[in-house]
Amino acid sequence: MVFKSQANMPEQCPPADAIEQDVSPVYRFIEKETVGEIDFLNHKERKRPYPPSKTCEALAISFFTSTKAAMEMPKKYKSFKNKTLLPGRITSECGIHKTEREHLNLWLYENVDMVKIFQD
Repeated sequence: MVFKSQANMPEQCPPADAIEQDVSPVYRFIEKETVGEIDFLNHKERKRPYPPSKTCEALAISFFTSTKAAMEMPKKYKSFKNKTLLPGRITSECGIHKTEREHLNLWLYENVDMVKIFQD
């Protein structure tokens, strides 16, 4: 499968231990009260800063596997304070992911409609 940001991926990205699997629920901070395309853009697409050593992670979309882990983010980072946390899902058709400490990075396959999948 081709990844959405494949042209920008460094070697060893996504990690070899990333898996293709359904996960539900996952939690994602969104910009407004309803889900939109902007909510599933990665750091690079949104032109957000990231260290060069984190390029692979910056090309992934972040989710949380628990509300407890997600609710730590607004305490640590001001940018999360006015966001809405929504539950949703990812499927094996979305891409491959790796979870560490209740944080899930998803490397999205090309032409996936995350707005539809996340809310179904």
